[in-house]
Amino acid sequence: MVASREMNSLPRRRPRSWSRAALAGCLFLGSTGSALATSLAPNVSEIVADRHAPSSLSAEYGPAISIGAGSGDGLFLVPTGAGIEIRDTALGAADVIGSFRAPGSIDRAAVSGTVAYLFAGDRGIVAVDLSAPSSPAAIGSLTGLGPVTMGAALPVGHGLAVSDGDSTLHILAADGAGGMTPLRSVTFTDGRRIGAILARSDSFLVASTRPGPIPRLIVTLYRLQQGSSVPESLREFAVNGHEALDVAWNGPLAFIADGNLGVLVLNVGTGSPVRSVPVQASQYTVSIDASDTAVVAVAQGKVLARYRRAGAALDSLAVLGVDPLDQEALHVRLRGDLAIASTYDQVSPVEPDEVGRCTLEFARLSGVPGPLPVGGTGKTRRVAWQAGLAYVADYTGGLRIYRASGPDTSLVGVLPVSATDRIVDLALDGSRSLAYLAAGFGGLWVVDVSDPSSPAFAGSLAVSGFASAVAIAGPNLVAVARRGTPGVTFVDVTIASGPFALGSVDAPLVQDPRALAARGTVLFVADDQLGLLSLQFSDPLAPTALGAASGIGARDLDLTGNTLLVGTRTRGLQVVDVTTPASPALRFELPVPAIQGVARSGGTAALFLGDAGILAVDVAVPSVPFVRGPIAVPGFARDGAWVGDTLLVAAGLALERFTASAVATVPSLTLQNDVQGALPIVRISWSPVSLGGVVGFNVYRDLGPATGGAPDPDGRRVNQALLPPDATGVVDDSVSVGQVHRYRLEAFFADGGSRKIGEGSILVASGARVGRPYPNPYRPSAGGTTLPYLAPAGSTGRSLTLRVHEVSGRLIRTIPATVPAAGGFGSISWDGRDDAGRRVPDGIYFLHLEGAGLDDARTITLLR
Repeated sequence: MVASREMNSLPRRRPRSWSRAALAGCLFLGSTGSALATSLAPNVSEIVADRHAPSSLSAEYGPAISIGAGSGDGLFLVPTGAGIEIRDTALGAADVIGSFRAPGSIDRAAVSGTVAYLFAGDRGIVAVDLSAPSSPAAIGSLTGLGPVTMGAALPVGHGLAVSDGDSTLHILAADGAGGMTPLRSVTFTDGRRIGAILARSDSFLVASTRPGPIPRLIVTLYRLQQGSSVPESLREFAVNGHEALDVAWNGPLAFIADGNLGVLVLNVGTGSPVRSVPVQASQYTVSIDASDTAVVAVAQGKVLARYRRAGAALDSLAVLGVDPLDQEALHVRLRGDLAIASTYDQVSPVEPDEVGRCTLEFARLSGVPGPLPVGGTGKTRRVAWQAGLAYVADYTGGLRIYRASGPDTSLVGVLPVSATDRIVDLALDGSRSLAYLAAGFGGLWVVDVSDPSSPAFAGSLAVSGFASAVAIAGPNLVAVARRGTPGVTFVDVTIASGPFALGSVDAPLVQDPRALAARGTVLFVADDQLGLLSLQFSDPLAPTALGAASGIGARDLDLTGNTLLVGTRTRGLQVVDVTTPASPALRFELPVPAIQGVARSGGTAALFLGDAGILAVDVAVPSVPFVRGPIAVPGFARDGAWVGDTLLVAAGLALERFTASAVATVPSLTLQNDVQGALPIVRISWSPVSLGGVVGFNVYRDLGPATGGAPDPDGRRVNQALLPPDATGVVDDSVSVGQVHRYRLEAFFADGGSRKIGEGSILVASGARVGRPYPNPYRPSAGGTTLPYLAPAGSTGRSLTLRVHEVSGRLIRTIPATVPAAGGFGSISWDGRDDAGRRVPDGIYFLHLEGAGLDDARTITLLR
């Protein structure tokens, strides 16, 4: 018995007390008349950003996936954290031959034929065409399932099974051309967590673990036959005392990464364990894969174990070898004779949103050495620009220098770091050809960049705590912020090879400094606990605090003249006048999500919002900044720098590039309130759009002011599946009455990028009214008849009464009800009986609803 709640379609986006089908005929007869066309927002100035190929790529590698048929070496795909890379093992070093980047966190993917399905968390599923491996292109997407973190695709291309990695499973039909249709959802209710999903032929295997003192491994099998829209539940069985961290499925056997127990061999046909095989001194096994002849597993302790399948049923494992890995393994997959391990270093991250260095490591099952480890550099954190070059502080990749003007954005030079070093921030002194790096526990580093192709370590200074930010404070003077042992230290760098500390301002005046900006003899500090601080360093040996801290946790600063832009953790963007440094004056606050970085060029500021991308803001008039539009960014947008109209973005796993156009006019969408339906509906339409490279369109809805507000990173996509390129409209049936809704139309391109091409706002009406009963005529044998209604705002919990009268006026039934907490929407049903429970005869009856601001009647015909 499957302990689950099963549905033949997806759950609605918000609960209703009646079905969609029942509402199809429930049109209101109120005085509001026909649909009201309205759009509250005028055309606005907009930044339009075109994304180019990134200047660098690094990765948090997921499990590799073979592309194409055959068991020999060849192409494979590997998720990179913000997209995928296509690699060719036949080239000897698994070289990257193509890549694809998309907003969202891409940790897992599945391949069916020439289509890859990327599982992008809250952003749903993105379908990518791999028919040209060097140029992967988006062909479709799907949202509305909730977070999607794992899944599998049937090899014949007609179906998917995906999960949130917790307790919910969705089975979808796929058309092989990017289209996906939800068929069935299952939410397990017995505490199990889904650990792996596999697909073979027309079947899915779902392995789950129910944690507890004695864990319980649960395996469930489903089938989706080609041409069928009804997935079947085949069987389910459980094995006590085991868990599923990863699973490989070959023939009748499942090979399971079973934690401390090593490898569990399970007969899927009988539901019986065959044997457990420990991996080198019972190391904790985390991932596994199997072919017709071999099994490979990785375990904690940097262990890769290779096995040959033996025995008549090929269910015995003979050890071929146990090999050390350079780093800890996350995943392992087989591609022919090659084991591909996704690994990462073990150095604990200091920043909560950072990870160590990730690579791919290879080993031959035959024992012949495989290619050397290859992979990403770490995480880009800060960007600075000088003389046509971009200087990037890469968290685990060191100082990396790229060309930053023109089409050539190739890597120029690198100052690498050891496995334990972390680079957090940088500042450039062009007059001396020096770069100053905040190097975490390594303190301050001074780097000679007179030859950008060969940056050279010049000197360093150890500081107490963790060097978290650096800024040039004056000639031969820099300031270094410290976390852990908090404070700001001023450093004399007259002799690059021998910097030495001067004075400092320490805790409690400084507690968690994240960014610095200097003007004259005043240093401004963004402190994540205390807010904006001002320090006076006219005497660097004895710096002092000026005035009081702002009290609003700050992450980054951008100083232009007397205007300081402060990116805060909880209050959005603050525009501050620092004419009097001891008493900074707040000019304006723009509410946006937590800001990681701020960069200004002229009158335009870019706010880097992490997973929410970038927000362009006009700050030409500091007292009245306004939003000019969002820019979708693959990865985690942390910081950036403007180079003319080009925005260089430290996007977590890459240095991304965008060209921002001159101010463009974004057309207004046509928005209509459909007030005749029982449910509130907004109809969104636009003129036909013709854009090169567009794959389709998405419409997003935010709640908030019609103008001046920022897009909500939690704004919901109205369309579940990607709208086709010739679409000109969509309906939003999940709106809230009495609120302003902002809509934006975004074009979705083959490279995974998107651009806003239309917007508008509308107030959804909230007038009270009674809908039409459904069904009408009403046959009691089919169930009850339902009378929907909309109560006035603020009437939640108030009493209602439905009275049923014969055509003569005689009262035959009284039904009490209460207005639910669902925006005033509710319904009351009548079962065709009187107050005594007797069936009433055929005829015409009046349904009179009264209370909570409602007083209206509807006619219904009852037929037996």
